Amino acid sequence: MKFDFRNIRFRTWIYFTTLTLGVLVMLWLFQIVLLGSSFRNMKISQVKLVADTLEEGLSNNVFGRKIQISAVQNQVCGLVYNNREKLLYQVDALGMGCLFNETAIGLTQRVNDYIVDLDESVSQDFALTVTNNVIQQDMLVYGRKVSIPFGDYYIFLNAPLLPLDSTIDILKEQFIYVTLLVFILFSIVSLLISQRISRPIEQMKKSALKLAEGDYEVQFEQGEFTEITDLANTLNRSTAELKKMDELRKDLIANVTHDIKTPLTMIKAYAEMIKDISGDNKIKREEHLNVILDEVDHLDHLAQDLTQLTQLQSNVLGLKIESFNITEFIYQALRLVDAMIIEQGIEVEVLAPEHVFTLGDAQRILQVLLNFITNAIKYIGADKKLILQVLTEKQYVRVEVIDHGVGISEEDQPYIWDRYYKIDKHHHRNLSGTGLGLSIASAILKNHHARYGVVSVLKQGSTFWFDLPYAVKPDHIL
Repeated sequence: MKFDFRNIRFRTWIYFTTLTLGVLVMLWLFQIVLLGSSFRNMKISQVKLVADTLEEGLSNNVFGRKIQISAVQNQVCGLVYNNREKLLYQVDALGMGCLFNETAIGLTQRVNDYIVDLDESVSQDFALTVTNNVIQQDMLVYGRKVSIPFGDYYIFLNAPLLPLDSTIDILKEQFIYVTLLVFILFSIVSLLISQRISRPIEQMKKSALKLAEGDYEVQFEQGEFTEITDLANTLNRSTAELKKMDELRKDLIANVTHDIKTPLTMIKAYAEMIKDISGDNKIKREEHLNVILDEVDHLDHLAQDLTQLTQLQSNVLGLKIESFNITEFIYQALRLVDAMIIEQGIEVEVLAPEHVFTLGDAQRILQVLLNFITNAIKYIGADKKLILQVLTEKQYVRVEVIDHGVGISEEDQPYIWDRYYKIDKHHHRNLSGTGLGLSIASAILKNHHARYGVVSVLKQGSTFWFDLPYAVKPDHIL
């Protein structure tokens, strides 16, 4: 084990050891240092109980066995005097060890002094520690002044304070061995616990270094503690996402390179044809130049889409939220792709109320509609039917674009929103666009905090949908 304070194993061992020492210090404080004062306070409480019993006897003018039993139980002897300093009652459970024994030297003077003390006391009681020279032992003396209708009375009680010095010495000697044993035991236990805590973390560190080096197959091992297990699961999920992102990055580079390389090759080829073949042939030259311009336009669109997607995913482009009629924008999107619809002989059906006002960035939502519609046209079914539907739900408006085409498998559906994701895993140049339409649509809807998705069955078709909040609820929506 490295003695580096930043090392988790060493720090855990230090924490547990410090905690053990703290517990031992507290035990030493309570068991040794405070033992004498605690015992004295306990003895005062016992003597006061006897005094309460005597006071009750004075009030009732009955001194019965209850007082004697209480005195014996608490090892107390005592006297009761009236205000004329006349002895009224005596109880003795100590014999010669009692300071108030009739044979005790200076008893009368002592009682007189105590009466004066009680008369001058605000609380009308006192508790003193005195030494009995006969038995050479510290004793507790308690006095109380009692005022009742019959007059004033003085109760004096005496109880021994056990010889605690020898007891404390024994406890100290035992506690030294107990302290050493407990300290060694807890040091070993804390070392084992610190190893169990630190081992999975150290293993995670090694796995993290492998991950940093690009090994996405690494697995973070779970530990015995819930927090470490949760951390390992989180890191494993992060590793899976990083692996996915790395694969997407590689696919993106390969696909963008392919999309750039193809038009560049054609531009170069047609430029050489103009130079070598069609330079003097106006018709051929115009044809070749148009091909070059088309390829340049494709490159420009690709660059624009990549830039827009990056800005959307980085939340750089702000949204202009306003109220607009979603039905009107559906028809506007259809007009923009009218040439494609006519060319392929597609039947379009719009199922939507005439006026449904939603909140959002109208131009961005129009772009989403265009991407969903062009995607549906691309994969249109044999029935050549395209359906656009607006559903007015209780809390939101749902827009659906439906085709009866090839469909998407369930395992592929979560990934269709990724850049350049291809179901067949083989990239082909998209002649009608850049292949980033669904990624752009996804980024726009995420910026709107809108729900969206796809419901699809292979060979039966797909339904792409998204939800928007109402700007104004229709009258039939409660």
